[in-house]
Amino acid sequence: MVIHINLHKLSGFSASVVSCLFVVLSFVFQSCQEKRLDRIEREAREYTIRNCPKQIDPFTTLDSLVFHNDGSLNYSYYYHVALNAEQLQTFKTKISDIEESTLHALRASIDLRPVKEAGLNIEYIYLNADNGQQIAKFHFTKDQYQ
Repeated sequence: MVIHINLHKLSGFSASVVSCLFVVLSFVFQSCQEKRLDRIEREAREYTIRNCPKQIDPFTTLDSLVFHNDGSLNYSYYYHVALNAEQLQTFKTKISDIEESTLHALRASIDLRPVKEAGLNIEYIYLNADNGQQIAKFHFTKDQYQ
């Protein structure tokens, strides 16, 4: 939202009134942002409850979708990947290709429009189904996906 203020019309107001106006407007916008973030957090939690675990392919399961409303602004997909040693090695050698295709899909995603409009970081975290160790993590900022 963009607000245009004609400063010539405000010239009759004192500087303190104008400052007060800007403070009030900043609180209004911050309040709207907080409400949006609360909604995103709630929707991520509800998605996880309704849909997870969700089998993506024979090897990959989406375990949860979490919005970390803690200042980090990370919107995270957590996956478990069930691969044997050879498949795991192949996965690791293809990390850059997987990251590139994930970013391409993220840029094209309509479902994530509210998350992207909020400017959140979006990350995809892949964990080994056998031991829970992280295999890969793709962290995308607003500058990368827009």
